[in-house]
Amino acid sequence: MNGYNPLKPSKEKIDPEIEKQISENQARYQRVFDTIEGKLVLEDLRKRCFVDRTTYNDSHGQMSFAEGRRSIYIHITNTLNKNLQEIVEGLTKE
Repeated sequence: MNGYNPLKPSKEKIDPEIEKQISENQARYQRVFDTIEGKLVLEDLRKRCFVDRTTYNDSHGQMSFAEGRRSIYIHITNTLNKNLQEIVEGLTKE
């Protein structure tokens, strides 16, 4: 289906409103995780979200659950560490 997708314009720039929302959301993440408490929470999430160990499990359900945890941690750290253009490019990739 080839419908309109504001995050994936053909050759145009991303919708300015979407860009503004992404930027504001990134600022919120930075305000939360730049505090001492936020850094402690992020470290706790790192330990719980299979960042430093494999998600492999013989049970497909358990492995999928672990990958879901891991993807959330990656999303948080990407939001904190990438610039706006990198985030937009990540959203518009196929």
